[in-house]
Amino acid sequence: MNALILAGKKDTGKLENCTKLSNKALLMFNEIPMVEYVVNALLESKLINDIVVVGPEYDLTPFLEKKVTKILESTDSIIDNVQIGLDYLNDDGKILLLTSDIPLITGEIIDRFIIKCEQHDAFFYYPITTRETILKKYPETVRSYFVLKEGIFCGGNMVIFNSPVFDRNRELADELYQNRKDVKKYIRVLGMKFLAKYLLKALTIKEIEEKAAQIIGYPVKSITIDDPEVMIDLDKLSDYELILQAINQKTPNSSS
Repeated sequence: MNALILAGKKDTGKLENCTKLSNKALLMFNEIPMVEYVVNALLESKLINDIVVVGPEYDLTPFLEKKVTKILESTDSIIDNVQIGLDYLNDDGKILLLTSDIPLITGEIIDRFIIKCEQHDAFFYYPITTRETILKKYPETVRSYFVLKEGIFCGGNMVIFNSPVFDRNRELADELYQNRKDVKKYIRVLGMKFLAKYLLKALTIKEIEEKAAQIIGYPVKSITIDDPEVMIDLDKLSDYELILQAINQKTPNSSS
């Protein structure tokens, strides 16, 4: 399938006091911009065809021009940036959508996710993993979790979907993105009954999938994975330090 990377976020979030960059996709790890690690993982994948990046074309071109199919100029709206990428790909099949701030992912992680998704018939696939899985490998990381009947989970930073899902649910996608760190607001989209069950820790994965499918008009499937790297995104200084340490552990000869 084709891959679309969103690298157009202008602000640097809680990193604004420790970096002068206007786009965190360009934050350097050992003289390599963060987004390039994501591109390299896609290049390692055996299941990815074209790679399209939506971001600041002038800044990204020196690093990515020879590695990706196309760099498309971004806007200030993440939803518009998704649309820009979809318009270029013009693909009604399944597309892998990733953020640019998950530099610990690998080609093998991407392929494992795709293979797991292919075992289910759906139009939207979302990765989740347990808190235990994350803390076992990255005990110092601080992530946002949600509690369901089956356990405590964290959502990932890449999804697989068919473009008609986005076309039909553009406004909903915008609302969910704006409230992506607030699980209760996510649940409210599903209804007050679901919010009550969530607060009682009685809500199940299947219930969410079925209700979400009713709302968006297409089958939805959550995919439980064992790769916490999909959940380790960069929002704060402690994330940067953790990611840099993990990168240097994989490449011991790299300078910090």
